[in-house]
Amino acid sequence: MSQTADPDATEGRSRPSRTSDLVAGVLGLAAAALLVAAPQLVDRSGPDPFYKGPLIFPLIALAITVAGALPALVRLATAAGRSWFIDGNGVPLRAIALFALACFYAPAIAWAGLDAATFVFMLGGLLITNPRRPLRALVTAGAATVVLHLAFISFLDIWFPEPTAWSWLSGD
Repeated sequence: MSQTADPDATEGRSRPSRTSDLVAGVLGLAAAALLVAAPQLVDRSGPDPFYKGPLIFPLIALAITVAGALPALVRLATAAGRSWFIDGNGVPLRAIALFALACFYAPAIAWAGLDAATFVFMLGGLLITNPRRPLRALVTAGAATVVLHLAFISFLDIWFPEPTAWSWLSGD
């Protein structure tokens, strides 16, 4: 094992780089801007209460994104001595696959319904990130689907449009 003078070559790269923190921070700041602007960007003229209205889902997603970016922003502001490097592992294919999967989730809800889309996309995402645990992915996707169904459909009684696939299958 050779000794190197670069501290990032040994211990510094076990932590996220400032480059990764910058990307996460930019995404978090963009989400924060959208979070502030969301009430003006979403039509809320309907009679539904706030928790059933069209603004609730964007607010939840944007708030989670902002919260997820906070550690990166803190590290960016306080991490003296950390360097700007790219991990060197090549193109992050799993991350790209997860992003593509996430882009198709909302259209899949309209096409197949909340339950089917959540199960398939959660299972797919878990198998992308850890393909060696298919049983765990299956159980987790099933549990997440049940929790989302109970939370949004059963308890909050949030209306979702009839899935397009059901009208195709019924011949309407």
